[in-house]
Amino acid sequence: MRPQLHSGLLALSLIAAVVLGGCATLSEGQCRTADWHQIGRQDGSNGLDRARLYKHQEACAEYGIRPLPERYYAGREAGLQRYCTPRRGFEEGREGRSYRGVCPLKLEPAFLAAYRQGEAIHDVESDIDDIEHDIDRHRHRLDQDDLERDQRRALRRSLRDLHRELRYRDRERVRLYRRTAYE
Repeated sequence: MRPQLHSGLLALSLIAAVVLGGCATLSEGQCRTADWHQIGRQDGSNGLDRARLYKHQEACAEYGIRPLPERYYAGREAGLQRYCTPRRGFEEGREGRSYRGVCPLKLEPAFLAAYRQGEAIHDVESDIDDIEHDIDRHRHRLDQDDLERDQRRALRRSLRDLHRELRYRDRERVRLYRRTAYE
């Protein structure tokens, strides 16, 4: 078998295993030895919503095991105290992750303010990546021999505009980072 075909089949097999195995949130062993407070704490620390317990319930029902909701929710609340911090909000926004509305009312305003700062940086960095990709594409096109003089001139003009936009976006990124206390 050719190496490319073999690695492609291997990758496809791994993806299938993840998709098929990804349905259950907990294994049989995890269900049988579950510390529901700790599972809730972990889910809360990851910003997962209350409905996550139902996914655990579905996974463990196959083995005749029922979660302890009061223990799970108490642990989840403790985990949310760790998740719903301004620093975590900033990180979630900067990574482009969506917020699921899980923070308690007293923690949510500070979390969301920081989340929005991180989200603004994520958006600018995404724009920068797009512009850099366009610059590379334009440069590659300029290297082609089949361009007419007018096409080449238009590409150079467009390339100058892209560089100008890149400098602007980069200054915007620096400005946003300076405004935040999380970096």
